[in-house]
Amino acid sequence: MAWRTFVRVIVPSRKGFNFFSKNFQEHLFFLLAPILLYPRKAPNCRHMEPLMSEQNDRAEIQRIAHALQQAELADDMLGQVQLYERLAAITPQVALIHAKLGHLHLRLKQPQAARAHIEKALSMPGDDKVDAEIFDRMAEATEFSDQLAQARTWYQQRPNLWRFKLYINALQSAQQNEEAEKLLLETLQGKLDASQQTWILCALSKLYFDTGRYHDCIACCQLGLEASPDDVRLHFNMATALEQVARYEDAFRHYQVVLDKDPQHVGTHNNLGLLMLRLKEFEAGWPHYEWRWPASQQNQQQVFNIPQWQGEPLQGKSLLVWAEQGIGDHIMFASMLPSLLALGGRICFESYARLDPILNRSFPQVEFIRREQSGTVNDGVQMLYRQNWPRCDFHIPMGSLGRWLRPDLPSFASPSGYLKADQAGAQAKREEYSKLFPGKRLIGLSWRGGTNVSNDMQSRRITMSELARLSSLPGVQFINLQYGDTLLERYEAQILGLNIHHDPSVDPLTSMDAQANQLAALDTVLSIDNTTVHLAGALGIPTYVLLQLNPNWRWALNDSQSYWYPSVHLVRNLEIGRWGNVLDKAVTAMRDNGHL
Repeated sequence: MAWRTFVRVIVPSRKGFNFFSKNFQEHLFFLLAPILLYPRKAPNCRHMEPLMSEQNDRAEIQRIAHALQQAELADDMLGQVQLYERLAAITPQVALIHAKLGHLHLRLKQPQAARAHIEKALSMPGDDKVDAEIFDRMAEATEFSDQLAQARTWYQQRPNLWRFKLYINALQSAQQNEEAEKLLLETLQGKLDASQQTWILCALSKLYFDTGRYHDCIACCQLGLEASPDDVRLHFNMATALEQVARYEDAFRHYQVVLDKDPQHVGTHNNLGLLMLRLKEFEAGWPHYEWRWPASQQNQQQVFNIPQWQGEPLQGKSLLVWAEQGIGDHIMFASMLPSLLALGGRICFESYARLDPILNRSFPQVEFIRREQSGTVNDGVQMLYRQNWPRCDFHIPMGSLGRWLRPDLPSFASPSGYLKADQAGAQAKREEYSKLFPGKRLIGLSWRGGTNVSNDMQSRRITMSELARLSSLPGVQFINLQYGDTLLERYEAQILGLNIHHDPSVDPLTSMDAQANQLAALDTVLSIDNTTVHLAGALGIPTYVLLQLNPNWRWALNDSQSYWYPSVHLVRNLEIGRWGNVLDKAVTAMRDNGHL
């Protein structure tokens, strides 16, 4: 199916517009050289004539141009900035110099510095070379893509593909996806060269992915690959969408194509690592998992002047395990502490303050360090780090422990319940609930997880109307385990006939120890995939976790029991965005296992 046919299928044929601009970027040195050496033979560079006004300036510009060539070859961005600043001081009226400075500052993640030069460049007469230099980078910077009104104005002033990219990203950032889709489809009907058509299809596929329309995303990528079979972006977008619909072998094939063409593609290495771990290919997956740093964890990475641990013996040595990722990950990675302690060394383990009591109670041999947050870098990006660390022989980020301690499935064998709730607190909570609900089986309930997303298809969220089917279960009292504000949801559930008891003395966002006591007082837990599952599993509580069609890597693909947490039963959703059937499956499994 041709791409024009694809457009007609989705929207009625409408007159589009044509992008006349040529998509290219060129080094300033090659722009200046014809003027400096052969000023009368550079008719296309008349806007640079002010450069010729002074012989001294011309000589200085020649020196700067030569130095720029060397700095660019060495990828010395700071050096380039200094040189372009010198050029801008000599020739402040040249828009392309300011554009180049804006581009460099954006690459250096200095958006405020970039903005001044970008605004200067765009205040001058329009120039395709200027637009090509800056708008691609601006489209990737949230400081610009979040400014919809400004992006729309710039696009309306000079409609071209470079400005169009920023405008589309700004529309998506503002959740105006219908308008973005309409513009992309209209543009796709215009007169485009192959590269422009490919970009439009890439942008459209990303929009469909972000809004949960995975099959439309796949169709877009297929059309694009017919015209551009070697395009890395299309192969990557295709692979990510195929994963969402559980077509893992096809996704793997497209990821391999990306790496064949771009061996250092960060997103592909990261996604391949997660895919291999999901397939329980641990030996191959853990090395790819190290690509999480450039992919998504840059603000958490630490630098030390001691070697990173590579699985060496620890007898007589000390190891610093430093924090990364979220609190559920901390709980899961703490399952490897018994394996570390068995190596005989001194272990220092960094984690969140909310976990202090339960970790210290469970592992008195470990020195726990409270995670601190301080400092800002890169124009306000918050960094997580400590000023002072205990003296150690080795360090390792906690997510990298698996490479050395969990190389295969048998290495996960560990006793259920490696964390310990406060015995007296748990007993008191059990007595409290037994008095409130005598003779009832106590089942903890949690129905959403993760952060807010742009569409329901991607979310880990069960609606109250779906949960209401649990109201028919006899002899059961549900206890609220959902963190955050649940008042309106519990009120809706009550109207639908489902009573969920809320205990105001428990707030897992401030104290995981209080929730651990609550969990230890229950008979069973039923939850969507979230932090509650990790804590319940680490405590050894019988738990049933409801998983998406494309689950997190830690839950594998076909297993019915977690290899991280033996007490956690995995109930898999075979649909996207609907949870009624999987709730029924969970109830059946609970009955079969004697937990209901």
